Amino acid sequence: MPTEVHWFNITVVSTRDRLVSLEDRLWNQGAVSVTVEDATDSAIYEPPLGEQPIWQKVVVTGLFGADARLEEISAALKEEGFEVALVDKVKDRAWEREWMNRFEPMQFGNQLWVCPTGFDKPRGIVIQMDPGLAFGTGTHETTRLCLEYLDGLDVTGWSVLDYGCGSGVLGIGAVLKGAESVVAIDNDPQAVTTTQENAERNEVSLEVSMPGSPLEPADLVFANILAGPLAELASQLLNATKAGGLLVLSGIMSSQKEWMVGVYEAEANLVDEAELNGWIRLVWQR
Repeated sequence: MPTEVHWFNITVVSTRDRLVSLEDRLWNQGAVSVTVEDATDSAIYEPPLGEQPIWQKVVVTGLFGADARLEEISAALKEEGFEVALVDKVKDRAWEREWMNRFEPMQFGNQLWVCPTGFDKPRGIVIQMDPGLAFGTGTHETTRLCLEYLDGLDVTGWSVLDYGCGSGVLGIGAVLKGAESVVAIDNDPQAVTTTQENAERNEVSLEVSMPGSPLEPADLVFANILAGPLAELASQLLNATKAGGLLVLSGIMSSQKEWMVGVYEAEANLVDEAELNGWIRLVWQR
């Protein structure tokens, strides 16, 4: 019989200002993964434009192999003033099966699907994609609202802009539905890389880049970000939408609807809206 393998977690409570130092310490000590979670269940809805939200107090867990010197690592962390909350054994499991138990194919509308690795492709238009570092694989309400709207459109021959592309799921879906061209933009280099990789996996062609280059007006523009950036980028997003074209805004909390309508209503007509679990999607026509 194969030898049973064990792993160990070292869980540390830290503050936001010491997070980078703690992560570096865990990686340098041989951690094979490091995860960060909120210690107080504090929601963060509106990070500043271009910044990554991090909670004030965090719980950081390093996963180590059985040969790690756990006592030495814990002692060193305590000497540096970190609070080591727990050191515990993690029994080895079929990690691929654990992943598959958490994620499964998701349907959006009538035909559009997002299908992770390890599953048979369902009938319909299938975006092959696994959850990863970049935001936007369909599991969040904001992305679901956009995918469901895309499912109901005939985008054959259209030009599409996916601004704040995350994983590239919307742009890839548009190409698979017949869009003639798709430009995907994100200010996160990880998202740009992930979108390129996902496009290759789905055997589609996208133009992927960071913000900065002039944008040709598109027939359909998706901006699945947050209300603050949507307000700041209103002129840019409207100018990137062709006359008569559609601008789909998501990442907006229901309580922010009136604010967002006030920002856009002078330059476009609101033609569709939908709400899901406290988030809304607004569709404008130039």
